[in-house]
Amino acid sequence: MEDNIGNAALEGDVHYCAVHPERDTELRCNRCERYMCVDCAKRTPVGYTCRECVRGHENKFYQGTLIDYALVAAVSAIGGALTVFVTALAGGFLLIGFIIAPAIGGATAQIALQITGRRRGRHSDYVSAVALLLGGLAAAIFLTGTVGLFTLIFLALAASTSFARFKMTI
Repeated sequence: MEDNIGNAALEGDVHYCAVHPERDTELRCNRCERYMCVDCAKRTPVGYTCRECVRGHENKFYQGTLIDYALVAAVSAIGGALTVFVTALAGGFLLIGFIIAPAIGGATAQIALQITGRRRGRHSDYVSAVALLLGGLAAAIFLTGTVGLFTLIFLALAASTSFARFKMTI
């Protein structure tokens, strides 16, 4: 009988999210037992986990250093310049550009991953995409003095492929 009263007291307690103290909740992190609201919960294969625990787990995969970021940027800038050069060689054959640009973007990401020993940082994908765009824009201005619409489209295709390649790598 006393056990039921004790459980009733526990059930009557109100718990609040550790991040949002104004939100009451009964949801707890399956790793650290911290109370969290629905907005803070991340669904995992083994239950709900708080953002802090998810981030801590992800840190095991992100081992990139500043030197790795610099290498990714350098390789990606060269890949952007190569994209502009190869698509310019293709001339008016737009279909070749639509095929070659994503291939160069994917190959650029693969080379960058190989050079860095497959280490990547949290933002290697963004560094790769931006450096590829900037390298390609610099090459286009250097080669032709202008940046055409199709040059921008081909660079966007290469950059998005490079970005996606980094996102797929774990």
